[in-house]
Amino acid sequence: MNELEHGQEQRQDDSVAAEVRNAVKSAVSYRWWGEVPWALASKSQLGRADLPREPGGPVRGWVSGRDFRGREMDIELYAVAESVPTKASGGQLAAADRRRTATVRVCSDCGANCQQPLAERRGRYLCAMCAKLARIVDFQIELRERRTELAAWAQGVLADPGLAVVWVEVMEAEPTPSGRRRPPLAARVHAVDGHGRLLVDVLVRLAGPRTKGAPAAAIPPEEGARALQAALEGRRRITWTADALQAVTGRLAALGHPVRLGPAGPHGPETGVWSPHRPAWPGQVCDRLAQWRGELDPVTGELRAPWPPGAADRLLLCLQRIASTAGTDAGRPGRSRGARREDDGAGPAGAYEVRIAVTGPAGAAERLAGVLAATGAAEHGSLAGPVPSREVPGAQVTYFAGNPEVLLPGNEPADAAQ
Repeated sequence: MNELEHGQEQRQDDSVAAEVRNAVKSAVSYRWWGEVPWALASKSQLGRADLPREPGGPVRGWVSGRDFRGREMDIELYAVAESVPTKASGGQLAAADRRRTATVRVCSDCGANCQQPLAERRGRYLCAMCAKLARIVDFQIELRERRTELAAWAQGVLADPGLAVVWVEVMEAEPTPSGRRRPPLAARVHAVDGHGRLLVDVLVRLAGPRTKGAPAAAIPPEEGARALQAALEGRRRITWTADALQAVTGRLAALGHPVRLGPAGPHGPETGVWSPHRPAWPGQVCDRLAQWRGELDPVTGELRAPWPPGAADRLLLCLQRIASTAGTDAGRPGRSRGARREDDGAGPAGAYEVRIAVTGPAGAAERLAGVLAATGAAEHGSLAGPVPSREVPGAQVTYFAGNPEVLLPGNEPADAAQ
């Protein structure tokens, strides 16, 4: 080994050692497997590895999981660096590989030769990274479909003649020395109608007259209550968060100046139909804007929170931009699982998902999928696999999606894979 190779190996060993040190500083509890670092593994994971190992040190953490009966339990985690090889020799492991037919370790998408067995996901066996990418792709498809719903919602909001788009900024007071939260000092309430015309723009005092720190330009609570009621009473109020305006009106009521605005519901028929097969999306305006933008954090894959507009007319502009995307279909192509399960007016059969599994040569499965797709009994482009069969040693299994409207004419659930 030359000096360069030795230096590279030393840096790799140092990196692994640093990862282990970070993971095992103290025993940590993890909520789910996605949080568990690569440097930790359960006893069963160590034993299922293609080069099996067994714990060689103390428990270094726990992760919430379920046992074989489905009961919740805390699974013990060990440091991989502290584990030791089992007594199985290389020849014994090779013989076990030849006997094993139900274990798949090769990723269907990237071809990675994984240490741990891979679980099936809609006809594919995916490594951790490919499974994460697949989940992100599904999420992006759902977000594209969600934009259609959001555009219909925004159009309905803007069509309401009683619309009031409200922006609230609250000036908080300094907490007490013990950390107890004090009532807010003041709030600015800015509102425009659906055409951008100003309804109200007031800075109202929310503290008593002897409270220090409130802005001198703030109007008294009684004047602010009258201004808000005159401008917003009976209107459909759209705010950044559901409780933004309630924080102001609640404080005014506590000071003896209640504001009676009435219900904030629509003044006309709602547009857009919410499908029972779609996810239950959060409905606050800040959440809807995040869903419409669809920006994902590259580290976590979660939706990024949008930056606040900062004024009522800018929030109105966001609603107008959402509404303007009606009829467009930009984004990740494909159909989400919820969309595939939707009944497009053809009866209950549309709510079922049918998957066809063909055991045998991959070429034969492709020809069968082509024949069924030509007759409308299978979906075009849904072929997945082949992957090794779990039941038939040496055989391959290929999957494709069937059309439930053709395959389930009696509208009864069925498993076409059997």
